[in-house]
Amino acid sequence: MVNSNYVKVGRLVRILRGPRADKVGIITSIVDTNRVLVENPGEKGMWRHVQSVKNIEPSALSVTVSTNASTKDVKAALAKKKILESWAKTGKAKSIASTKALANSSEFERYQLRVAKRQRAHIARKIFQARDEKENLSLHRVNLKKLEKAHAKFAGKKLKERHDRIKKFAAKKKAKRAGKGKNAGKSAARK
Repeated sequence: MVNSNYVKVGRLVRILRGPRADKVGIITSIVDTNRVLVENPGEKGMWRHVQSVKNIEPSALSVTVSTNASTKDVKAALAKKKILESWAKTGKAKSIASTKALANSSEFERYQLRVAKRQRAHIARKIFQARDEKENLSLHRVNLKKLEKAHAKFAGKKLKERHDRIKKFAAKKKAKRAGKGKNAGKSAARK
């Protein structure tokens, strides 16, 4: 599948590294094959500046602006299409926001988060265990059910066949012993 999020004027991009890492901006002009002008008038520190193409990640979102559009035009285009609100709803933006929130949280907030995660996991395990007992969802219960089914299918037949073989074997052995006993008595009488 071809990535259609190519670099073009009006494309929303995320800065990957540097002091503006994880901030987004609009490409206002392409300088050459390696550099672009990026700007976001709605965010502090994202004035118009040159960024390397290797340091940006194009998103699927874009606006219609002319090359070297003024800051006023870029701001109007962003507001008209509500691109920044759309970006905030993406998974990548949510991931970045959660990483920043965790980095800026206090020790007590991180402790509360750990306790909440443990509690959620405990409740989820209880719910799964209850459903597993009714519906056999876990792998070991599914395998156990298959084995029990196979055992029930073949246990009666195999046990009966084995019992019959043991009886035949015992009867043959008994007959052989009885035959040897008779032959031993005859050979002793001959002598």
